Amino acid sequence: MFGLPWFAIIPIVAIVGGLIYAYKEKELEIEEKRILGAREANELRGMIRELQGRIQNLETIAAEENIRGEQILNREKEQE
Repeated sequence: MFGLPWFAIIPIVAIVGGLIYAYKEKELEIEEKRILGAREANELRGMIRELQGRIQNLETIAAEENIRGEQILNREKEQE
């Protein structure tokens, strides 16, 4: 290889292997961060859906109580 003796090739291969290993390690680290970000986003979406459901339930309850209150007022007015 390029006129180098065989014992010079071993350190070159080791250095190149180390560089490839470091690159792959960094690549995996970036992928892990992306996955964690996606997982957090999915958890937040679930929380938002749950809160929207709670809000809708509360709005329904408030509307029903408002209707009941109006019905009671109408009955009281009719009784007068």
